[in-house]
Amino acid sequence: MGRTGIGLVLLGFWAMSGTTQAADGALTFTVENDLFTHSDNNYTNGLGITWVSPAVEAIDDSFTGRWARYWSFLPFVAHDDYTTYASWSLAQEMNTPDDIRNPNPSPDDQPYSGILYVDSTLYARKQDWTHAWQLKLGVVGPASQAGDMQRDFHRMIGAEKPLGWHTQLPNEPIVNFSYTVAHLAAAGSAGGSAEWRVVPVGTLGIGNYFTGAGLGVYGEIGWNLADALGVTALRSGLNAASTVGDGPLDRWSVSIFGGVGAYGVARYLPLDGTLFHDSRSVNSEPVIAMNSFGFCVRRDKFTLSFARTLFSKTFDTQRRGTDFGTVSASWYF
Repeated sequence: MGRTGIGLVLLGFWAMSGTTQAADGALTFTVENDLFTHSDNNYTNGLGITWVSPAVEAIDDSFTGRWARYWSFLPFVAHDDYTTYASWSLAQEMNTPDDIRNPNPSPDDQPYSGILYVDSTLYARKQDWTHAWQLKLGVVGPASQAGDMQRDFHRMIGAEKPLGWHTQLPNEPIVNFSYTVAHLAAAGSAGGSAEWRVVPVGTLGIGNYFTGAGLGVYGEIGWNLADALGVTALRSGLNAASTVGDGPLDRWSVSIFGGVGAYGVARYLPLDGTLFHDSRSVNSEPVIAMNSFGFCVRRDKFTLSFARTLFSKTFDTQRRGTDFGTVSASWYF
């Protein structure tokens, strides 16, 4: 999903198909921006880089092996019936009000916020089930350097200068924990070599970044579908779920996908403001809906995907809806 803004990690599960080769891991670069949708408000930009490990062996004495064993008290992680994978992401996100030309944004609009964080995720896979446990550690505020980055980028491309970053949320640490489950509910052929699948997903999150729950479902149709956890449909973090448990594909794989979801929101930092310091804020809507659609292309060691994501009103006085695109490129090594 396109969206780091909600703070969940809704993953899709892809059925096992296609021919893959062994890989030692994958590196993924992700860019999320409303430039793709010709807007410049609310969740406006996200940048991330993610490394995903190969399968973690029970006797592996590497850092990833020790890390998985440390968290083995979590259900399904390092379990004999499951295959465990680890990933780490470094990401930055930017959120702005509707009018970035106003040096004193309206108090009923989304406040400026920059967020810099590291996600550590453990995945456990078994047949048609996937479980993911994620720990998010980071900082919101000027320490994220998001304001400087947006000003420099706008200067470089000749866009309007954002004038309100001095009003952004103050520095505060971020700690968040989430759990996601996904299930391959149905799959089959669509005539010829085309295949399809339907995947319901659910998630729970707790922490000062996002506290709430989400449910959703996405469908996908394509040719030579890869053995992968998902693309950018129904996801809300700069993760690389599409490379977990997968490897280089010795033939072309092409698919299109689309999904819908809804989130029950108790707290969302970019809207509700900081927890331990006074800050600007608006009240997030208790229920937020979204839809996402796009395509994915794979060949050999390379994967490229694009998705467009739209959200319903995220707070009562929102001027325009949240609408952005996500480009993600992965390389297996």
